Amino acid sequence: MRKSLKKEKGITLVALSVTIIIMIILAGITIRGLIGENGLVEQAKRARDDVSESTQKGKESRNKLLHEYDEILAEKADEGENKPVENPKVEDIKGGEAFAEKTKVVDSKNNEIWIPAGFKIASDSGNTVQQGIVIEDVSASSDANVQGSQYVWIPVGTFKKDDGSTSEQIKLGRYTFNTTTGEPTLVQSADNYTDQSGNVVIDLYYKELISYREGAESYDEGVALNATAYNLKGFIDSVKQNGGYYIGRYEASYASGALSENTIERYINCKAASKVSKTYITNYTMSYVPGTLWSIITQTNASKVAINTYGFNSSVKSDLVNSYAWDTAIVYIQEAGNSNYANKKKVDINENVVNTGENKDEVCKINDMASNLEEWTTEFSSGIASSFPGIYTVRGGGYYDTDKCHTARRGNYFTNANLNRIGFRIILYM
Repeated sequence: MRKSLKKEKGITLVALSVTIIIMIILAGITIRGLIGENGLVEQAKRARDDVSESTQKGKESRNKLLHEYDEILAEKADEGENKPVENPKVEDIKGGEAFAEKTKVVDSKNNEIWIPAGFKIASDSGNTVQQGIVIEDVSASSDANVQGSQYVWIPVGTFKKDDGSTSEQIKLGRYTFNTTTGEPTLVQSADNYTDQSGNVVIDLYYKELISYREGAESYDEGVALNATAYNLKGFIDSVKQNGGYYIGRYEASYASGALSENTIERYINCKAASKVSKTYITNYTMSYVPGTLWSIITQTNASKVAINTYGFNSSVKSDLVNSYAWDTAIVYIQEAGNSNYANKKKVDINENVVNTGENKDEVCKINDMASNLEEWTTEFSSGIASSFPGIYTVRGGGYYDTDKCHTARRGNYFTNANLNRIGFRIILYM
């Protein structure tokens, strides 16, 4: 019996040892299963991270959808009323506020027009380029007598006409015009501008010199050279970049800057306006007051006034009309439907000078290119006599001569000519 008890006890110890060993092995396996690389703990951690990541992505997607929904609701609520318009339409902004910066607008045919800072679309502007787009100075000039001046957009490039199906191509250049039909012939394209451009002659005598020269006040001061375009290349580059330029809606009137009401001596300080004039000069003893149609001024001084009107720190540059600007304006006017305007002669309500804008000579919102005063330009001419250097060119119709004067006409005058039948017009570019 004692031997039997010993045997059973021995077996029990062996079994216990085996059991312990098996339990240790199982524990190891279990621990590895729990905390190993692919254990339950790690899997639980990954599952937790996956759930967290999914939750975050879900939040982001939800927030994105909510943001898009809010934008849609805001757009619906605005109905475009408070939302900035990228390219406002001319017809919607006529007579409105001045633009704070250079802004592109479009007409009802989607033609593009650039409006300089400080200007607005005039209340009586046309709705389309073909009708004539008019801008008005609100704050571009600090001179109250210049503010209110109006200018008309001359498109360069392609513009769509009011019929919606026809387009016209306008090239910036110097032209001649058939004396019967008004058909333009491009003599010098601005696309071919070079340092030799000043050598291109029209009708034997007329050149547009490329380098600015102010000229002498009179023959007593030396060789009487005429003033030329202040920055002809700058003008051409601007027109190419912006697709057009502006020409004065009216012949220039006196704004300010004279030493007194009775003298116009320091022209460098004078400024001109492009408005319907209030009075005009009929003799050399009359006084210049703001609003007087500006004649009795030499080409050199007209150039000074034109340049000074908006100076060099404004949103626009101003200058006396050059031959590119005058000729291209005629091409535009004719392409806009005013056939043979190049040969149009004066339209006068009497046989004397009148206030600009009263002649019933308005095309594309531009007045009196065929009537009233002949107008100085920056084009140089050698057409009168070689002994009188500094001859310059006048353009357009005049009240006094029904035979010679018409819109496209080029005429020769001496540098110091100072006549009550000759005035001038300003151009603007950006």
